Amino acid sequence: MGGLSRGASNVIAEALLLLVGISLAAALSSAVLSRVSAIQSRFSVAVSELIQALGERLTYVYATYSPSSGAFVVYIKNVGSNPVYQVVRSTVLFGNVEGMEYLPYCSGDQRARCWELVEFGVANGVVEPAETVAIYIYNTTSITPPYRFKLVTPRGTPVEATFTVYG
Repeated sequence: MGGLSRGASNVIAEALLLLVGISLAAALSSAVLSRVSAIQSRFSVAVSELIQALGERLTYVYATYSPSSGAFVVYIKNVGSNPVYQVVRSTVLFGNVEGMEYLPYCSGDQRARCWELVEFGVANGVVEPAETVAIYIYNTTSITPPYRFKLVTPRGTPVEATFTVYG
């Protein structure tokens, strides 16, 4: 009878070990699957951002100086397939071939060493595909031509130009 109870206790011990093993495997697979899901979600967001950025293309059209506003005016056009959002959060550099300086976006009535976006038509801060906008650059320092302009959107799309103003 002693051998029978030892055999039964071995079976019970093996059953308990099997249940513990199954529980650990389930917990481990749950943790792995949740990490895989989180990684897949981040990857999907990154791919979506990349696709948006690839469809974002700006090009330089023309530049001039406006004596009435005291600003250089640079016209840029969205030739991409996606809108460019939050243009006012873009980085703008302006100067000449010897060097450029960062200019912040104009705030309030301040119009010294800053830039602002001027939209034609619907002013919504978004440059739609095929839309042309003007960037007014208020520069208070004297610089010699040729002038250099560079704008980098929040997604990292650059547009730059070297120009001279005649007249």
